[in-house]
Amino acid sequence: MRRSPAVSVAGAALLGLLVAVGLRATAVSRGVATAQRALDASDLEGAEAAWRQVLAADPGRAEALYGLGWTLHLAAETEAAREAFQQCVDAHPESPLGYKGLGSVAMAEGNPNLARRRFEEALAKAPNDVAVRHSLALLDLSTGRVAAAAAAFEALAAEEPTRAVFRQALAEALVADGKPEAALDAATEAVRLARDDPRGRALAEVTRARAILAATSGRVDPTDCAGTAVPVYTWLAEADRALDEAEATGVPLPELVSSRRAVRHRRGAIDDQCPGARLPTGPPAATALGRKFPDG
Repeated sequence: MRRSPAVSVAGAALLGLLVAVGLRATAVSRGVATAQRALDASDLEGAEAAWRQVLAADPGRAEALYGLGWTLHLAAETEAAREAFQQCVDAHPESPLGYKGLGSVAMAEGNPNLARRRFEEALAKAPNDVAVRHSLALLDLSTGRVAAAAAAFEALAAEEPTRAVFRQALAEALVADGKPEAALDAATEAVRLARDDPRGRALAEVTRARAILAATSGRVDPTDCAGTAVPVYTWLAEADRALDEAEATGVPLPELVSSRRAVRHRRGAIDDQCPGARLPTGPPAATALGRKFPDG
């Protein structure tokens, strides 16, 4: 990936132009589909190449400029992503796409005020756009407006019940809001909904592990290791399994490394509190959460 586009003679000519434009539009549409498939599969190099092919044929195409910007954004090519999003704004000031992209860049750079302005500009262009509403809710979550974020994600999940991304975001908000068991339910549903989406599935599995860590926090009583440490060990094994599933997608996520470290740290802390406790070999009847162990 590069770092840092009777029929008269006049009637016959017009017909030929229409056919040519139609064929070109079909080719461009195929290119958009190819680029989106590559992006969905986290093939950032393939996605960038495909978006650039589309833009070579149709330099001002909004979805291609946005798609290229998002691909570069995921690749941490911030300046190149910003340039693509700005080109989208310049070419299509009526579209929310470029403003949303610029907001995402500002958010990643730690500039929440600019991010909110950009997202609000996008929302003004498309008040009911779920992607823009999702971005604003993520900004709320990142700036500590947890209740507002959870309410927004819950509304989005209700409106789009088959979209894993909204369930996963709701789960993250519920973890932040101190409701880890509800978060675990939402994350588990997100995993199910994202079965054909590698990136979405990886994110949902990581969130599931994070929900387990939150739900098992402070559950071990050193005076009752058999009754408390063993169930928590069982849940930590499930967290490891979720992270293994996330890693198996091949999607690189920084959160995966930090979540594995958190699981190891939690297990080490329990080892210190209950050095003789061991994970049972049979299927556990119940867990520290007071509920049946999930089927997965």
